[in-house]
Amino acid sequence: MNLIGTIISQYQITEQIGHGGMATVYKAYQPSLDRYVALKVLATYLSDTEDFIARFEREAKTIAKLRHRNILTIFDYGRHDKSFYLAMEYVRGGTLKERLGWPHPFDYAVDITTQIGQALAYGHREGIIHRDIKPGNILMAEEDWVLLSDFGLVKMVSDNHQLTLSGASVGTPQYMSPEQAQGLHADRRSDIYSLGVVLYETITGQPPFGFDNPVAVMRKQVSDPVPPPRKLRSDTPVEMEEVILKALAKSPEDRYQQMEDFLTDLHGAYAVIADATPPHQYKSQAIPRTPPNLNAIRLKPSVYPNQRRRKRSFPWAGMIITVCLLFIIGLGYLILKDSVTAVASALSPVMPSPTLASVISAPTSDIIPLAKETVSPEVTLTPALAPPSPTPEASTATSTPVPPSPTLTATTLPPTPSSTPTDLPLTSTPTITPLPIEAQIWEADGAEMVFVPAGLFTMGSDTLGEDERPARQVRLDSFWIDRYEVTNEHFSRFVAETDYQTEAEERGWGWVKTGDEWKERDGANWRHPRGPGSSIEDKMDHPVVLVSWNDASAYCEWAQKSLPTEAQWEKAARGPTLDGEVEQNYAWGQEFDSEKANTEEGNYNDTTPVGYFSPQGDSPYGAADMTGNVWEWVSDWYGSDYYQEAPSSNPAGPANGTNKILRGGSWLFDAFYARTAFRYNIRPDYTYDFAGFRCSSRK
Repeated sequence: MNLIGTIISQYQITEQIGHGGMATVYKAYQPSLDRYVALKVLATYLSDTEDFIARFEREAKTIAKLRHRNILTIFDYGRHDKSFYLAMEYVRGGTLKERLGWPHPFDYAVDITTQIGQALAYGHREGIIHRDIKPGNILMAEEDWVLLSDFGLVKMVSDNHQLTLSGASVGTPQYMSPEQAQGLHADRRSDIYSLGVVLYETITGQPPFGFDNPVAVMRKQVSDPVPPPRKLRSDTPVEMEEVILKALAKSPEDRYQQMEDFLTDLHGAYAVIADATPPHQYKSQAIPRTPPNLNAIRLKPSVYPNQRRRKRSFPWAGMIITVCLLFIIGLGYLILKDSVTAVASALSPVMPSPTLASVISAPTSDIIPLAKETVSPEVTLTPALAPPSPTPEASTATSTPVPPSPTLTATTLPPTPSSTPTDLPLTSTPTITPLPIEAQIWEADGAEMVFVPAGLFTMGSDTLGEDERPARQVRLDSFWIDRYEVTNEHFSRFVAETDYQTEAEERGWGWVKTGDEWKERDGANWRHPRGPGSSIEDKMDHPVVLVSWNDASAYCEWAQKSLPTEAQWEKAARGPTLDGEVEQNYAWGQEFDSEKANTEEGNYNDTTPVGYFSPQGDSPYGAADMTGNVWEWVSDWYGSDYYQEAPSSNPAGPANGTNKILRGGSWLFDAFYARTAFRYNIRPDYTYDFAGFRCSSRK
């Protein structure tokens, strides 16, 4: 029944703002007080019995008496024809449900849980349990102030109101306690369980038993163990996990008995985080602790690709320093000339030429120019040297490999001072042998690809996330991987040739960062990454975003390629790890450098053109932007313990799963999440403004 335009009592209904099995919620105008209210109109089938009518009137009067900062205020109640309604405070900020789907900061999760927990504790003291705690019933009055709604539909338990429900399961399966799922008696400990589920989802990005069909979820609530939060979010502190799992105990007797006890232990666990958090370890995977500076958003960088951002300088100080350095260098040259020459002579046989090997799979006339390259128009691509031997890379270097310039020609560039033997330190440091970089233009989509030879590399990490363990040697066959993330230009060609519609286009909305949170933005898709009115016209060389895993797979299939496996992606990002070497945390080496990647530290607040940080940010094989810019979909299903059982040769991930994996971090996330070993997982149909992809091929 559509009530838009209807006048109920003194309320003029203007639009529908929510709908559920038990009620429909409308926005309505109240002229007498010149305000808008939320009018919850209950389904007519609920009012078939006199028992319901009596219960409704008593509950409405009882709930209207509640006064708490975190409980939605009820102004009025009444009856319209066969329907009953509640007039409540109208809240513009939407619900917590719209903000979930991705892990949030621990302080945010604790704050939301505390506010709702305090509201429930107050209700429990008044003799009322809620029975339907879920993100959709948590309203956002402000970003740091939430209100709990729907107390008007709960069972009354005080001695003065002995009305009972039938015993049928009432609630939402994903947030329902085991006893509710079985139709048994529910008390305040059921609310503790449901709030524990909300906390679990806020921290991990999903409820414990997912979003399968209701019957299957209810069965799991009763019989299946709760997956530990650390399996979904490996940086969850043990202390917080223990609190959550106690709140989610199957038996009410094993849970917290009072809401106050739950909140006390939760605050104790959070105190451990606040006091002992090392840098980056417990930061959110979705929302920065401080909102981005909107005035600093730079959609089009003020410098060209392949240049570093220039920092403010002081000319006079620079001139003085330069003169001093020249004097020192000149004096040192005169003193050490003979000894340096001898060292250069001894080392010159093992220093590789900076020339790059280039391979092309199509005639030169078919090659599509790439705007990112700094290649002179007179230079042409030439046939490559033979591919390297497929033996393990450990035999080709004795220290951390340093990527050479990824210029795509066989023309030798003039040597720079940093590459000459005379600048090598006069110590016993082992000689570093750069890896040869081979590139080709892929005929199907015109993308540039780089070659990753067969052999061993170290995958995973033993230092941080549980799902990254154990670090182990993995052997892969050789493969090619896109040098750059797929751009808007390349994706446009795909869409023009296939008439493909992305999932965000079919749905009509996508997740877009707004302020310090993600919101479902109507009209947001890869063509309009900020919603209607935004465009990619000046961002054709940026990575395409707001594409799902399914969209990415469709593109790669069209291009006669595939998404890289998780193992392929990690090897392309970190290169071969030699015996005795420290794990390479980032594409270029062990230590993070904000001058080499687009992450939160750089304050770009958006994607940058692909290759913007080349060559200094490239991986040892010449792949650009493997650290930051956009998260990249890979082919594997996610398994938190997959590394413990994965094959040591060409692992391809679990056979099935719920979530797909993203790698590499993005413009909005800090360096911790951009590590080469970091694994994140979300549903394959999700479309965010920070997620893109690149393709690979074994041909």
